Amino acid sequence: MSDELVEFYASEALTCPKRIYYRLKGYPEKWPITVKKRLDQGIQVHNVLGRILKERFNFELEKHIILKSSRLGFEIHGRIDAYNQFPIEIKGKTSIPKFPFDYHLAQLNIYMRWAESEWGYLYYVRLTKTPELVKKTIDFSRFPIVKGKGFKAFEVPYDEKLFKETIKHFYIIKKYYEKDVPPRGWNNYLCKFCPYYYLCYDEDNGRD
Repeated sequence: MSDELVEFYASEALTCPKRIYYRLKGYPEKWPITVKKRLDQGIQVHNVLGRILKERFNFELEKHIILKSSRLGFEIHGRIDAYNQFPIEIKGKTSIPKFPFDYHLAQLNIYMRWAESEWGYLYYVRLTKTPELVKKTIDFSRFPIVKGKGFKAFEVPYDEKLFKETIKHFYIIKKYYEKDVPPRGWNNYLCKFCPYYYLCYDEDNGRD
């Protein structure tokens, strides 16, 4: 292996190790058609909410960040959806969760670490064919706590323990990457949404 730092993405925090491994190895992504539609709707929701945060609250959009660790041999890249002293991460979902997903918390936590912010915000928005309706259904009067139909905001404190867990997760994957051996995958319901599903299951033959 070269001395070049391995590059992880903040969006990969605490996600399936095998998926990250395949991305590092350069395997092509093959997104299922249904996932592509969700990704397109998610981009539209991000654009609508992003314009509001930028125009009303002077937030910088798609703020690129890098956390480096020469000692561990990797760096974490990310793009904060909206940033102005604290990060806001926007997630488009087909249904709104009652609680944030662990890997979304870990991603936001990386952004808080970079920003040296004590708090960050996760915004979950229900995906729709008409994302412009977001402007009519969401109440920004108590920003950054925002409410509305098909929307939920979580105020999240920085978690040092979670950050260390995330760093350990990436480091373990790095060691597998260096050995050229894939780590064990999650093997759960999320697999069918993964762009590397075709590698893990090999036409549903169950190869892991």
